[in-house]
Amino acid sequence: MFKKSVILILVFLIITGAIGLYFYVEKYRPNTEVITFYDELYLIVEDELVDSIDPVIFNENVLYFSLPIVKHYIDQDIFYDEEEETLIITNEEKVLRYRLDEQVATVNSKEFITDNVITEFNKKVYIPIDILLRNYRVDINYFENTNAVVLDFTDYHYLKGEVILDKAVIRTDLSIKAPIIYSELSIGTLVNIYGEYEQWYKVRTLDGVPGFIEKKFIKVNYDKDIFKVKINNDEVKKDRRIINLTWDYTYSKVKNTNNIGLIPGVNVISPTWFSITNEHGNIVDKGNKDYANKYLEYGYEVWPLIDNSFDPDLTHELLSKSSKREKLINDILDIYIDYGFQGINIDFENIHLKTRDYLTQFVRELYPVFKDTGMMVSMDVTGISTSENWSLCYDRERLSKVVDYMMLMAYDQHWASSPVAGSVAEYPWVENSILGVLRYVPNDKLVLGVPFYTRLWIEKDGKLSSQALSMERANRFIEENNIELIWDENILQFYGQLEKDDVTYKIWIEDSNSLEAKASLVHKYDLAGVASWRKGFETEDIWVSLEKVLY
Repeated sequence: MFKKSVILILVFLIITGAIGLYFYVEKYRPNTEVITFYDELYLIVEDELVDSIDPVIFNENVLYFSLPIVKHYIDQDIFYDEEEETLIITNEEKVLRYRLDEQVATVNSKEFITDNVITEFNKKVYIPIDILLRNYRVDINYFENTNAVVLDFTDYHYLKGEVILDKAVIRTDLSIKAPIIYSELSIGTLVNIYGEYEQWYKVRTLDGVPGFIEKKFIKVNYDKDIFKVKINNDEVKKDRRIINLTWDYTYSKVKNTNNIGLIPGVNVISPTWFSITNEHGNIVDKGNKDYANKYLEYGYEVWPLIDNSFDPDLTHELLSKSSKREKLINDILDIYIDYGFQGINIDFENIHLKTRDYLTQFVRELYPVFKDTGMMVSMDVTGISTSENWSLCYDRERLSKVVDYMMLMAYDQHWASSPVAGSVAEYPWVENSILGVLRYVPNDKLVLGVPFYTRLWIEKDGKLSSQALSMERANRFIEENNIELIWDENILQFYGQLEKDDVTYKIWIEDSNSLEAKASLVHKYDLAGVASWRKGFETEDIWVSLEKVLY
């Protein structure tokens, strides 16, 4: 009986051991299943297999990329006007327009002939490879053995690995149980490395197969210490001078230039000479060449302002059509070249939210043609708020990439019809406005707009109204009414109040004290400078005060 029990135990142990050994072996037995996903043409962008229907196609031996793929992976700002069937590519130097199925294209409105045309397949717009290679920093290759179209970016360095052992394979996941998608890589084969895990690298073969490989098979070329490195193209940085611009408001055609003279500290004059007045793009011109030439002789640059008449419907009609944008830009350019200006200030306000992307596209198309003539491009924007027409209409981040300077109009905290009386621009509010915009705009492009005016608030019979006053008129009102001013340490301004004939008057003063405080924010946040609204509202000491703070 004892011997029989021992035998049964031994048999049980042998069976258990065999089962354990089987599962142990199975656990560590590599999966030898080989799968392929490249029976049909496919697209790889870096290490990503693009999951899309017909992202690339061949037509008459020419490789074409679908517009959505180009927009997603290469250029989020590429623009297609469906109504006018026009593709528009913009960069800092040029605006290219390609008409669907037409060989005649334009660069900065000058015609040239394309080798291959933008076309449609299955109701989708496709772009030929030569246009992409000519206009973007990309390297595109087709590998017949894998049926892969591989797109890499030429302004990146990719870390390389070299196969050093036999039987190296690429798998679909981080496990030897995962299927094989590339078998038996020969010793010396190079792969791009995109990620590192405990025992694995995420890789892609040079001919376009992405996956995972065990570390033991790879020797890494550690000439770079991260997997993907942006190549420094030694871009030329613009002069870091401090901008001190003042807007010179003009009601009508300038005739008298006798009051032109030196203004301490100022280096840019922006007269408000031009307005777009109708859907045809007609431009009202209030300019005067003698005015511009006199300021040039004094050493100033002249960047006249052009506005949209603050008409949202007019703006949408003009900017939503590619041909109208092109004509408008060329008309503005002709005027500015004729005058010999050094820059432009775009002041488009009160814009429908639906026009937001068209506004961005307008500036993207304007910037290269103005830079081509040597002119600076600046644009005015408001602070961040929930107002659709006055704030959300600006895509500040994308706009900042196609302007030299962006003027933050940091005033009208309490506007003309505000339900509450208050300062035009309290220091904390101005600082918060800067911080809000700096989330989207580089500090070396942001110019702080400061006010040379204040508002006199009038409370009568429970109703509130206001008047905009220049500094001189505000001082006169204070002196004539013997108003005692109190310095407010929180908002860094003087405040005064008057009770007279059952009327309450309130005023928050803009003067050298408040403006010096606000201008100091230029240094605190390393901004590009200041812009003042507007020349003629200041007292003489203001220019000296701003110059002292800025320089």
